[in-house]
Amino acid sequence: MAVKREVLLIILLLIVIAVLIKLVEFFQINIIEADASNFVREDLHSKYPLADIEVMTITPKYNENGAKYFEVKARVTEEAETACPERLHIFYNYPAQNFVPQPPEVITHNCVVCAQGICTIAFPEEAIIASHTFEGTSEVNSYIQSNGNAIPTVTEKPDSWEVMWDSETADHYYVVSIHRNGEILGVELVGKV
Repeated sequence: MAVKREVLLIILLLIVIAVLIKLVEFFQINIIEADASNFVREDLHSKYPLADIEVMTITPKYNENGAKYFEVKARVTEEAETACPERLHIFYNYPAQNFVPQPPEVITHNCVVCAQGICTIAFPEEAIIASHTFEGTSEVNSYIQSNGNAIPTVTEKPDSWEVMWDSETADHYYVVSIHRNGEILGVELVGKV
């Protein structure tokens, strides 16, 4: 009888140890993922102190030795409330791996969107630029030029973007609707009451 009890006690102890090991692994993964996010944010804030920064994705990966690391994709937007915001996607490997990091992916630069190839307006920064540089938006561009304090507000719709340009000093504002394929759906002048 005593042997059975000892065997059951040993089995129970092994089960408890296995559960504790799994719990420690779970918390280590979450802590490392949080560390990756914090590291990326701190690094980007030091490199781009005035930018709007967001960690977009954290993807677990394994290197050639089977060691786990995270590929982190972050967004950096400079001059977000201007007519020509600059957007970059920057990739990190955390902890650092022994290969060359990917160069930043430039989404918007020099106030140009859809200069070549198929046009897809996928991000708010692209919609802002398209709202005053695409064909049919010259009156919006004139509004921005004559109202230096005009600020864009972007709303994402299912298949389109809506960009409102408003200035505190003007008696009207513009609303530009842009399809995700780059087509200007409408430019509306709205008077303020």
